[in-house]
Amino acid sequence: MKKALSVILVLSVLMGMFAICATAADTDTTLTTAEKSMLKIQRVDADGDGSYSTADAKKLLQAAAGIIENADGEQYDVNFDGAVSISDAQETLRIVSGISPVLTQSEALELFNAEINTVKSVRPGFEKTATVVCPSIKITTTNAPIADMNVTDLEFDKYVDKIIKLMNTFPYNVALNDEMKAQLNEMKVQAEEAYEPQTSEKTVAKHSNSHYSYFPVNNLGWSSKLTVADISGAACKVVDGSIVYTITLPDVTYVGDEYPTGSSGFAKRQTLPYGKVFTIPALDESDGSTVNKVVFKKGKVVLRQDVLTGDILSADYSYTYISEVMAPPQEDSELTMKTATTANLTENYIMNRVTV
Repeated sequence: MKKALSVILVLSVLMGMFAICATAADTDTTLTTAEKSMLKIQRVDADGDGSYSTADAKKLLQAAAGIIENADGEQYDVNFDGAVSISDAQETLRIVSGISPVLTQSEALELFNAEINTVKSVRPGFEKTATVVCPSIKITTTNAPIADMNVTDLEFDKYVDKIIKLMNTFPYNVALNDEMKAQLNEMKVQAEEAYEPQTSEKTVAKHSNSHYSYFPVNNLGWSSKLTVADISGAACKVVDGSIVYTITLPDVTYVGDEYPTGSSGFAKRQTLPYGKVFTIPALDESDGSTVNKVVFKKGKVVLRQDVLTGDILSADYSYTYISEVMAPPQEDSELTMKTATTANLTENYIMNRVTV
C-alpha cells in the first residue's frame, strides 16, 4: 500500500509540473547500444542504493527542477536526449513502478551478450556445479529373439526388471551360467543408477585458461552469440544491488540429419539457438548408432551482475533435451532398439570466489 501511495504521489507531482529542464552535456554518440543500456540501468537508480524505487523518480524530479546542485550532468539524463528534464523523471517512474521495462528485449539481449562474454576475456575465478538428471529413459525394441522381450516406450528400469524376470523363468533359467547372472545383476545396478542425479564440481582460478573449457560455450572464446530470433524472452531488472538478466529460449526439435553430431558437427552446433549459449551434447554416431530426433526445451540463463562495479556475480544455466537414438545393429540379429532419453541439465557458477 505504501509503495502504491508513493507512486501516486510522485505521479501527481510530475503531472502537475510544467516543462522544467536543466541542461545536460551532449550525449556521447560514440556509445555502443550495450554501453548506453548499462548507463541507463545505472542512471535510473538515481539515489545509488542498488535498487529501483519511487525515491529514484523523486530524485530525478528534483534534478529536473534544479533543486539538486550540479544536476546538469549526464548522471540524470535517463532518456539520453541531452537534457535533464521532467521526462527523465517520468520515464524513471514508469520503470520503477513496473509499467515499462528498463530496457527493451533487444537491448537487454545485446547487453547480456556483451556482459557474459566478458567472463571469457576478464576470466574471473569461479566455482562450478553441474547436475544432470534423467527422469525418463524409454526403451522400444522390435524383432527380439524372444517375443516377450519386445517393448514399446518402457522405462529402462522396468525393461531391465522384465528381462531379469524372464531370464529367471523356465526354460531360460536352465541356460543361465554365472557370467550371465553377473551381467543381469550389472544391468540392474545400471538401471538404478541411470535415474540418479549426476553432479560434478569444478574450481577455476582467476585468469586460468580453463575458462574456455569449463564456462559455456565450452572450448570457445565467447559465451553467447544469441540473437532476438533465437530467444523467447530477454529481460533485466535491478534487485538488491544486482542487475539480473533472464534469457529464455523456445522449444526446438531436430529430426534425422538436422542435428549435427560428433566432432565433425562441432562448428555447426554453435550456429543452433541452444548452441549459441549452452554447451550442447555431441551425440556421437561413430559406434554405429543413429540419432533419430533431438529436442531442446526450457532453455534459461540467469546472469547476476553488480550494478555499481559491473562485476559478474553468478550465472545459472538450465535446459532439457530429449535424444531419440537407434542402437547399432547387432551381428546375426534383427533386433532393433530405440532409446528416448530425457535429460535435465543445470550449471551454476559463483564468480570471484577464487584468488591466485
